[in-house]
Amino acid sequence: MSEEKNIQIDFGAEIKKYFDNTSIPTNGSPEFVLLCGAVCNGKTTMRKQQYSKGYVLIDAAEIFLSLSNGKYYDFGTTFEVPLKLIGNLITRQAIRERRNIVTEIIGATKEVMFPIIDAMKSIGYKINMIYVECEMEEAWRRNVERSNDNISAYYTESYHQSWILEAVQKEGL
Repeated sequence: MSEEKNIQIDFGAEIKKYFDNTSIPTNGSPEFVLLCGAVCNGKTTMRKQQYSKGYVLIDAAEIFLSLSNGKYYDFGTTFEVPLKLIGNLITRQAIRERRNIVTEIIGATKEVMFPIIDAMKSIGYKINMIYVECEMEEAWRRNVERSNDNISAYYTESYHQSWILEAVQKEGL
């Protein structure tokens, strides 16, 4: 039996981490912030600096790291079922409650980016799409120095897209 199978997960506590009253829009009009850009261009840094309060974070990497509880596991197979469940529930609750939301994607193709934007627009969200970039040499340096607890949006964007599209379909107004 693997160590993963012995881990107890408090789903309610995991979901609760992403919600506080600051993500409820004061004017009643929710905002969806979509941070886009190539690998290691600074999306997560910008999110942490500018959007750590006032937004529900939709991020498979953050959920995965929380489930990992400081231990190293391969992303994408370990915790797959709870990761998807928690991500779906966070996204659905945020949309149902019409909260401000922030997420990150690479956004290299219109097949990823436009369905997300169109879905969120269709339920009345104000879209704030931000393209984050840096010098190629700097991005390369960051990627080479990336630690195990720094999971790229390259691996997480498909989760984010599916969670958002499903939540809009099920919870959209």
